[in-house]
Amino acid sequence: MPRDFCLFRTVKNKLINSFVLSVIFFCNSVVSANINIVTEHLAPFQIVNGKNIAGLSTEIIKAVLKEAKLPYSLTANPWSLSYNSALHEKNSCIYSLAHIPQRKALFQWIGHIATSTASLYALKSNKIVVTNLTQAKNYKIAVIKDDVSHHFLLSKGFVENKNLYVMNNYDSLLKLLEIPSRQIDLVVLNDDLLNNRVQNSTEAAKYKNQLFLKELALDFYFACSLNTDKSTVNILINAMKKLEQRGEITAIKNKWRPMMINLI
Repeated sequence: MPRDFCLFRTVKNKLINSFVLSVIFFCNSVVSANINIVTEHLAPFQIVNGKNIAGLSTEIIKAVLKEAKLPYSLTANPWSLSYNSALHEKNSCIYSLAHIPQRKALFQWIGHIATSTASLYALKSNKIVVTNLTQAKNYKIAVIKDDVSHHFLLSKGFVENKNLYVMNNYDSLLKLLEIPSRQIDLVVLNDDLLNNRVQNSTEAAKYKNQLFLKELALDFYFACSLNTDKSTVNILINAMKKLEQRGEITAIKNKWRPMMINLI
């Protein structure tokens, strides 16, 4: 065999081996990339107690990540901060994110977590009556910034700083109703959230459900940014499907169902 041919074959084999090793390294680096999972305190879906994050949705997400065998970090922030992180950052995912048409193209959707409901609430001592969203435009309504209720009311013609006001957390949202100087008449809340925020019947009696927002069914999802690698997204999608097929997600929901109002 000619010496030049042997030399060519040796160089060719080295190049092939180098290419294979590069592909393996690249695939491993993609799969092992740390995922930044973000959320907010939204009991009973996400319950933040110091550094511990629990709740119905959290249990489902942790089960998905365990099935996927992917390294991750989990942090809770005010909703707007978490939302914008998951909207723009690479390998960043979020829960519980309500799936609405305006958000469809903004994220890579992993899977459905749960469905709940939302309503307009007022202090019972406030004698206003609201039977539809057209009437609601005559009042000042507070919502959480970048929450689904914020985007929903904007799509219905509400105007910020006219009849729509945004806040950063749910504690301040409820307090607004009791501050006369702020003149906030109504707030939009997830029905299960109010049930969990207000821990006793005396406190709960202060609030009245003014209008059930049947158009605002809260389809909570697990989703990732468009900048998250597609192979990571596919691993998460497949992991969630496996849990659904084995009935593990249903089992988690059933565990929490007695503590919920309208869990679907």
